[in-house]
Amino acid sequence: MCARRAFTLIELLVVIAIIAILAGLLLPALSRAKDSGRRTACASNLRQLALAAAAYASDHHGLFPPRRLADSWPNRLQDDYDNLNVLRCPVDDGPGGDSTATDGDSAPRSFLMNSFVDYFATTLSPADFRSFSKGTYAGSFRESAIQLPADTILFGEKKSGRTDFYLDLTSVITTVVDVTEQRRHGRSPNDPRSGGSNHAYADGSVRYARYGRSICPVNDWAITESGRTNLVICIYK
Repeated sequence: MCARRAFTLIELLVVIAIIAILAGLLLPALSRAKDSGRRTACASNLRQLALAAAAYASDHHGLFPPRRLADSWPNRLQDDYDNLNVLRCPVDDGPGGDSTATDGDSAPRSFLMNSFVDYFATTLSPADFRSFSKGTYAGSFRESAIQLPADTILFGEKKSGRTDFYLDLTSVITTVVDVTEQRRHGRSPNDPRSGGSNHAYADGSVRYARYGRSICPVNDWAITESGRTNLVICIYK
């Protein structure tokens, strides 16, 4: 009859060490997979918003929703995206808003829309532009005015806690950097310029950009040549 052989202390420690090494290798991979899944869900929501904006423009003679501080784009596009969860990015833990709201403007929201302010600044009279800046201008932006739809952002991620509905380029240095979220996905706690964010473009595509790449050296939020090539922002990104 053979005696049962027990593990020695050294063998047990070796097994524990191997398990620890495997866990150390697998946990970062699992974390990256989880982050990738959330980033994909965020991109999917942006794609639905871009489709809703295209549907709205199709129903309104090629015009996007007018810039309003009340009854803004989440309300005006709501019939085309329906589910208010589309307004949120799963990684955003503080989008603000009322979680019980039934209207888009009041619901928690992780995204903001391009207001195309550089276009209006060059095409409107001073009086009309002041009205536009206050959110009372009667006109809307025409979809066909975008010359580079594949390179022009329609929707992007905003920083948590910000209440902005639109990105305005009237103060390029403070607005783009302070309002848009440049590193929601894949960020490193030790590198303030790591990670990246998703953007929905006017051609319907959704793309991920590393930190600062959507605004420097070309600002994809602008549509005029002067707005797109204003490299001052690269100093502050």
